[in-house]
Amino acid sequence: MKEGEPASPLNQSIFCLMAYIMRLLFVCLFLFGVNSATAENAVWHWLADDFEVLMNTNGQISFAPYVNGGGPRNGFDPGYRSDFYAYVDFFKWKGLTSTWLIANSTLIERPDSTIFRLNRIRYTLTPGYRYEFDSWIISGLLLHECIHSIGKIDSSGSIWWNSFRFGFGSKGAYPQFLVERYRDLKRPGAPLARILDKWDYQVNAGVFLHGKQSVWLAQNNDYRYEEFGLLRYHLGRWGHWGSYADVNQNLWWRANNVMERRWSVTANLLLMGRDNIAGLYYTYVFFDNNIVDNEDKLGSLGFKIVF
Repeated sequence: MKEGEPASPLNQSIFCLMAYIMRLLFVCLFLFGVNSATAENAVWHWLADDFEVLMNTNGQISFAPYVNGGGPRNGFDPGYRSDFYAYVDFFKWKGLTSTWLIANSTLIERPDSTIFRLNRIRYTLTPGYRYEFDSWIISGLLLHECIHSIGKIDSSGSIWWNSFRFGFGSKGAYPQFLVERYRDLKRPGAPLARILDKWDYQVNAGVFLHGKQSVWLAQNNDYRYEEFGLLRYHLGRWGHWGSYADVNQNLWWRANNVMERRWSVTANLLLMGRDNIAGLYYTYVFFDNNIVDNEDKLGSLGFKIVF
């Protein structure tokens, strides 16, 4: 945050919560007869304890051509899709981690007139927090997403929205811990082949900010709520290779009470490196009636790096 720039609503809420906790601690210490100097030292010691600056980065880069079901839809001739996202963890305190999500998705057309043509770019900028338990986490994000049309001029401007998103799930369903799960299988003494037969999941819900159109709310969309989930099955590991499968489900509710849905499944084959993972994947979208990114009955075969 730059000097003079107002803090985000999520950060303001965290600061207010911390101030309330400090006041509550002072009152409790006073009631139990602790003098003010001792109380102040105890509070500052409690606040500074377990504080850690992280600056860790992890995420994924992928590129995939659409290999089946490639009929034109919504003015888009399916060609290729490129996705990138990165989580940056800034600090950790009492189990609470401050993080930032930066993401970008690019849709590329493959029309008859040329080899490829950029269609649109979707970017995401998201401050957030998560709290980690032994095997699962809870998270909260202030999400900003924007979709820019490139292949054609849109007189109404770009599509974008802001939303609050909350979720929970087991650690293996989150990109921050996926590499860690498979890296543990390569530790010295581990068997070369192992059937994992493990499940991971995450469930998330979001509320879109809406009202009179402004730079703080939304433009060119009428979404109100969303819900999405992930069910992940870890099959196993064979030498440096591993495999897992994902089932993804998304729901969106619009202002006119119309619900949009998306269901997809992804099979992944991983090659485990020393620190990161490279892999091949195939994704098939069984159903999708989303008006923004419609991939109904499309299948894509791609390559990705998880870091």
